[in-house]
Amino acid sequence: MATKRMFRNEFAWLKALPLLAVTGALAIIALSTLTGAQAPDARSREALFDYFQRVSPAQYDADETFHLVLIDQDSLDTVGPWPWPRTVLADLVTQTQAAGAAGIIITEPLDAPDPLSPETIGTFWLEGASDDALARELARLPSTDETLAAALSTIRAGVGVGYSLPIDPQSDDSFHRADVAKAPWLDAGGAEFLALPTARYQYKLNDALARDAMPVIAAIPADHDGIVRRLPLLWALNDAPSPSVALFAAGLSGQDDKIQVTVDQSAAHSSGRVIRGIKLDNHDVALPNNTSIRLRFSKKTTVSSTSASRLLAGRSSNSQLTDKIVLIGRDTDIGPAIKTARGEKSPAALHALTSAQLINGKMSTRPGWAGIAEALGVMLFGAAAIMIAQRLLFWQAIGFAAALSAVLILGAFLIFQSTDLLLDPLAPSLALFVGSLSVAGGRSIGGALRDDSLRGSFHDTLPEPVMKRLREDGAGDLLTGTHRDITVLACELRLTDDDLQMLEALPEDVTKILAAASLDLRQTIIDAGGVADQAEGGRLFAYFNAPGELADHIQTGCAAALRLIESMDKINTGLEGSSRTRGVQVHLAIGIATGECFAGPMGHGRNNRYSAVGPAVDRAELLRNQSEFYGPAMICDEIVYKETHHQFAYLELDRLKTRNADRPFGIYALIGNPFIKSSKGFRELDDAHRALLSAYREGDIATAKTMLAKAKKSPGAKIALFDIYEDRLRDLEGKDLPADWDGTTQASA
Repeated sequence: MATKRMFRNEFAWLKALPLLAVTGALAIIALSTLTGAQAPDARSREALFDYFQRVSPAQYDADETFHLVLIDQDSLDTVGPWPWPRTVLADLVTQTQAAGAAGIIITEPLDAPDPLSPETIGTFWLEGASDDALARELARLPSTDETLAAALSTIRAGVGVGYSLPIDPQSDDSFHRADVAKAPWLDAGGAEFLALPTARYQYKLNDALARDAMPVIAAIPADHDGIVRRLPLLWALNDAPSPSVALFAAGLSGQDDKIQVTVDQSAAHSSGRVIRGIKLDNHDVALPNNTSIRLRFSKKTTVSSTSASRLLAGRSSNSQLTDKIVLIGRDTDIGPAIKTARGEKSPAALHALTSAQLINGKMSTRPGWAGIAEALGVMLFGAAAIMIAQRLLFWQAIGFAAALSAVLILGAFLIFQSTDLLLDPLAPSLALFVGSLSVAGGRSIGGALRDDSLRGSFHDTLPEPVMKRLREDGAGDLLTGTHRDITVLACELRLTDDDLQMLEALPEDVTKILAAASLDLRQTIIDAGGVADQAEGGRLFAYFNAPGELADHIQTGCAAALRLIESMDKINTGLEGSSRTRGVQVHLAIGIATGECFAGPMGHGRNNRYSAVGPAVDRAELLRNQSEFYGPAMICDEIVYKETHHQFAYLELDRLKTRNADRPFGIYALIGNPFIKSSKGFRELDDAHRALLSAYREGDIATAKTMLAKAKKSPGAKIALFDIYEDRLRDLEGKDLPADWDGTTQASA
């Protein structure tokens, strides 16, 4: 009874240790989920949302409303390097309008002086040149900005400004007061001031350009990982509201003269009212506090385009621009390439896609209550994981958490697919794993310590299924001793006399080699489901069918013997690779027998070991000792052979008689697995060997010699066994055999 109670409750208190921390961990996860629900720097969450949008793209076509005029390499080859004079841009605008465009937006920032304008060149001369008269004449030439403004004045148009941002627009610190009275194009529902993210001119915008075209913010802020996922639609520029390129383009495509915004009447920022939405024609666009829209790309992420060189060349067929809102800008080869969840885009293409998204009302929404729901999910799923994990094993608990996490992720995707609502399943999934690990991990820690205690007691002898039962249920009846049929492997590691002589000056190497080989063999036995019992020297025993029961313990023992030979081959390969032990080979002898034995713990405390006694143990030792004489490394008794000869390859070695045996018994060499048994070479060897033994036992020496010669020609026949029979036949040739001759041999000890 003391053995049964030995490991039942020890270390059980460790199960509760992780529970002391898990509630706090879940609370931290829930709090961070709540506070960071709208933060753009949650990279794992944003990456998951990117994947959702790739798998389920929106349904709209930007080509229906927008067209790009791209300044590409052909355009540079035609006109010259960028930046171009504003007069060239004016010509491009004129040609675009002539092609039938309904509106034009130059997405390249124009809030800096034209470096090639006469005014700029004249200023340069006035500041440092000696020819003041020429400088004054240049300064009096028409302004290129005014030329561009004149071209834009005849069509609804916008020009890009504020490409460089002073501060992250997603931060509350970026908000600035914007006076609605300074924006006649904006209907704020009576609100006087709006809190908007700050933009600023790079230098300044020409007054004529500001009068004849709408200054629109061309800035494209990226998330912390460099990927653009959201764009603000409204900005504060010089204390006045200013639209983004995308919002202005969407307004140009509509019928309303003004863009209407909805403000939160119940809350306000220190700089003014907070915008909650924008109305475009027949639908409303909800906006979070930073006025940003989350990008929601369609399946087609390209926008039809025309090279600027084509328009500047005055080619007649540009009908693709008719009634389109045209965005003019550089392509990704000569301009910036914006990283998005769907690949790199030019700024003009990104603005066009965002504007098409606005027009079609394809919004990915993440309302404020999403963070609350996800934080509640963290606590609920974490608590559920704790309760369920108490009834499961460690890997079952992890599997449960993984399966339910997959369901949560799939559910979040289906919700997004049907409603465009973005919910984060990662935080509740993390809570599932934390809850499961807290309980299952605690039980595993206690189990590991019990396991360590058990392994200390039994010297790494018990297989994992037995250890598992001991960890979960205590010792029970497993360690009370048993009397049943078991399969015994008696193993011995040997070094030849020549190898021992070679290592005579290195005695520590001999002990290290045998110790390392013993450890490898013990682990192989345990992995095969057997009990490993270390004896003296290089001897080991392996027991199958105790303490746990194995229905096929004889087959398992034979398979384990083959695995031991494989392990020994690896050990010898390692010895050959070392300069100190090159040429040294460890030999393994195995005897396999089965029968009734007494098995159980034999010892006390940490010196306890699981062992067995009985005739099968003695017979296995006897067979192991015959290995050196007969040659094959694995020798089995008759019972093992009869039970497994249909599965494994065997050669009958001899019939032995001993002082303790009532009758002679056969011994058999285990040659290999079923693949070897079915091979043509082995079948030929087996047939010749059977005929050899039959003739030998019948006293037909001539036939036996013929069969021996045939057997020795078979592949794999170079073993001591055939030399033994050759010597026997030579001794018997020409002699009269005893009347009771049956070929039986007296066994050596």
